[in-house]
Amino acid sequence: MAALNRSEALSLGLPFMDQAREKFIGLLTSVDNADNARLPSAWQDLVLCAAENFAREDVWMRATGHASQKDHEIQHRVVLGVMREGALQAGEGKLLQVREMARQLRGWYEKHVQTMDAALALHLRGARFEPANVAAGVKPAPPVWSALREAVQYVSSD
Repeated sequence: MAALNRSEALSLGLPFMDQAREKFIGLLTSVDNADNARLPSAWQDLVLCAAENFAREDVWMRATGHASQKDHEIQHRVVLGVMREGALQAGEGKLLQVREMARQLRGWYEKHVQTMDAALALHLRGARFEPANVAAGVKPAPPVWSALREAVQYVSSD
């Protein structure tokens, strides 16, 4: 499988965003390299990472009044829904479908980073945003994130 380009083209120039991006790319690479026995758990790890990263970005957008918040959050919800379906398919042994999802996810993620996340990074830099300063004053993530985590954990426990 082709690895995502890890060059400066995907760097957002904010360490807290770049670290999350690198973790996601690393887990996606683990999915690509996983044998069939390891694929379901590798996919679960990727789904959980995406849920955490997306929830964190959603909090940042709400805290700073990012103009594209709704569109960005919709992409997160749609992609996580598809990834959750992949976790179900992996649990059912439909591994070719999961591998195809990983292939398509790679292309989506690169575009998402270069467009939506790049715009968010620009906004956060302009707002002089620091993640540590937002935790106490922002509403908790919507229940969909915890429900997603529970669904993924339930599927993997079978």
